[in-house]
Amino acid sequence: ERLASIAGTVPALSAIPRGCPFHPRCLHARAGVCDVDGPPLLRELEPGHQAACVRAEEIVAELEGVAR
Repeated sequence: ERLASIAGTVPALSAIPRGCPFHPRCLHARAGVCDVDGPPLLRELEPGHQAACVRAEEIVAELEGVAR
């Protein structure tokens, strides 16, 4: 299945934002969470599925709740 694209413009390598590099364009970004520290580490959510998002489990739970 094709991945959805993220709206907006990719930042220049010299202007990568603090925290998650996607937070300025991410619909799920939360101020004070996604825009602090360094980029999130890649981790396995379940076998065969990885994410580099500090809110990954929370977002999956929200989306599963909407799908029900």
